[in-house]
Amino acid sequence: MQRYAIGHHIPPFFWLPRGAGRQPPTSVRRLVGFWLFVLACGAGLTALDWNDDFGGSHLMALLFLFHIVDDISDGIRHRWPAALAAVAVLWGASRLTSAVLPGSLDDAWARSVASAVGVTLGLAVSAAITRLPERRLHRSAGDTETTPGSAV
Repeated sequence: MQRYAIGHHIPPFFWLPRGAGRQPPTSVRRLVGFWLFVLACGAGLTALDWNDDFGGSHLMALLFLFHIVDDISDGIRHRWPAALAAVAVLWGASRLTSAVLPGSLDDAWARSVASAVGVTLGLAVSAAITRLPERRLHRSAGDTETTPGSAV
């Protein structure tokens, strides 16, 4: 039996294989289409009043989380910081929006609107972070490292 054989079974979900290139971020056209699809599905499920336990707000958040997991498994640049920031923004914006919404809205619609705001802002944050340039450390030819205690 090989030592550390479990390491061969870890999918590229966490670490990209050596030599594998990063995928480009999702196109803006596709993101807008996905955003409209998520909002339409959430509003449709809320309008149908299908189930009190799983409404349109839950469906929107679930579809958004599937998108985040898809970005992570594709190996997009800055995928983990983007996922963490997007989920934090989704949760925070939904909570803040639900606290601000007036009591004149039906409870299901208030949750759906709050989730739509959270999904919109979370998707924007995720798209912005995955489009950040990759940080690379470049050293000039004359740059030398000095160790503590060495005379320069």
